[in-house]
Amino acid sequence: MMKYDMLVNKENPLSNDYVPEGLVEYPEYNGPKIDPTHKTLVEKETLEAFWELQAAAKADGYHIIIDSAYRSYDYQVKVLNHWLEKEGEKAYTFVAMPGTSEHQTGLAFDIALYRNGEYTDDLNEKMPEILWMNENAWRFGFILRYPKGTQDITGFKYEYWHFRYVGREVALMMHDDGIVTLEEYHQRKRSR
Repeated sequence: MMKYDMLVNKENPLSNDYVPEGLVEYPEYNGPKIDPTHKTLVEKETLEAFWELQAAAKADGYHIIIDSAYRSYDYQVKVLNHWLEKEGEKAYTFVAMPGTSEHQTGLAFDIALYRNGEYTDDLNEKMPEILWMNENAWRFGFILRYPKGTQDITGFKYEYWHFRYVGREVALMMHDDGIVTLEEYHQRKRSR
């Protein structure tokens, strides 16, 4: 059984052979990829919850899509190498080391948008779609994984485009109790 509240970070890495069960293909993404043969895969329950979130967003006039989702350990190596080649050592500040990326869980994804029928991943934190996600994602079991001002807790800089499925019960509890990071949720869970 999938543990939707599993903690993956620099202190809790996944093994290089970890592959989640229940990955399904997400058909809507058509943006650029580092490896054009790489399929956009998401854990099944996560994708079902996303479809509900997407329908609610569309009802409010926003077309939010999944951009980057599951990445195997080996694919994360490709991502890191791509950005090292492009940006040099700076890549280490914005690309997770293989094994420490939540994308490997199949529960995390980066978002992109369709605006006027065109794909874009050129986002900023003040866009109405991003604000909508921040206000509503929890209702569908998602959290903003790396909120502003939590780098000392999460080990990752603010990423307003990166969301993580934790399940509705955990997302509701985190929302209602004002818990903003999965690390803080796990700390509270351990202290009970």
